Amino acid sequence: MEEFKDDMLPEKDGRYLAVKEVVYHLIECNKDIPGISEINWIIHVVDSPDINAFVLPNGQVFIFTGLLNSVNDTHQLSFLLGHEIAHAVLGHAAEKASLVHLLDFLGMIFLTMIWAICPRDSLALLGQWIQSKLQEYMFHRPYGRTLEAEADKIGLQLAAKACVDVRASSVFWQQMDFADSLHGHPKLPEWLSTHPSHGNRAEYLDRLIPQALEVRERCNCPPLSGPDPRLLFKLSMKHFLEESEKEDLSSPSDEATERPGTKPGLRGLLASSCLASIQVNISSGTT
Repeated sequence: MEEFKDDMLPEKDGRYLAVKEVVYHLIECNKDIPGISEINWIIHVVDSPDINAFVLPNGQVFIFTGLLNSVNDTHQLSFLLGHEIAHAVLGHAAEKASLVHLLDFLGMIFLTMIWAICPRDSLALLGQWIQSKLQEYMFHRPYGRTLEAEADKIGLQLAAKACVDVRASSVFWQQMDFADSLHGHPKLPEWLSTHPSHGNRAEYLDRLIPQALEVRERCNCPPLSGPDPRLLFKLSMKHFLEESEKEDLSSPSDEATERPGTKPGLRGLLASSCLASIQVNISSGTT
C-alpha cells in the first residue's frame, strides 16, 4: 500500500468499477468454497503500465492498468483474476515460505560440513554461492512454475463456475507471446523463469479447457455463443501476417529502417492494426 499509494485509482474510476464487477462476480459464484467465502476481498487498481496482478494471502487484490490494457475482454480478465485468487485460496505464499525455510536449513548443514572439512573463508563463500544457485534453479524456479500451473488449473475452474468463456484463457497467453515477438523481446529458456513460457502456458490451458467446459455446463451456465476465440485469434494472425508479407513486397525500402530483432514490415503494420483489433481498451470502463 505504501509503494503504490500515489498511483491508486479512485473507486469511482471506470477501470476500478470494471475490475470490481469481475472480482465480485467470481467470488459470488464460488462462495461455496470455504477459502473464498472466509476472506475479506479488497480491490486496488494501480495506474501503472506493468502487465501484472497479484493477490495477497489476506485478500488484498492488486491489478495494474497495464494488464487491463492487455486483455481482450472480461473473459480473459476473469480468468487472470481467478488465477490470482487461486494463489491465495491454495496458500501458495505459505508453501513458498515453508520451502525457503527447509532449503535454508539444509543449506546451513551443507555449509557447516564444508567448513568442518576445510575452514577457509574463500571456500565457504564459494560453497554458499553454489548452494544459492542450486536452490534457485533446482528448487525455487521449478517449484514456482508448478504453483503457477496449479493456479492456472484452479483459476480456470473458478472462472468456469462464473460462466466465463474459458476458451479465452489460452488466447491471452498467445497474445502475450505474439506481443513479445512483435517487439523483439528475447525468449529466455523456461528453466530460467519462475513462470511457464507464454506458449507452454497456452498449450497447458488448451488441455484443461474441455474439463473446465464440463464444470461450466454442470453449473447450468448459458451455452457459449459465437465462434471459438482461439480460432478467431489464429485467423487474425494469419490475416495480418499475410498482409505484412504484402507490405514487405510493396515497400522493400522499409527493410533498411527496421530495427534488429524484428521482422521487416511486421512492426509498422501489426503494431498499428493487429494489436488494435485484438485488444479491447478496458481503461474506458467498458465490460
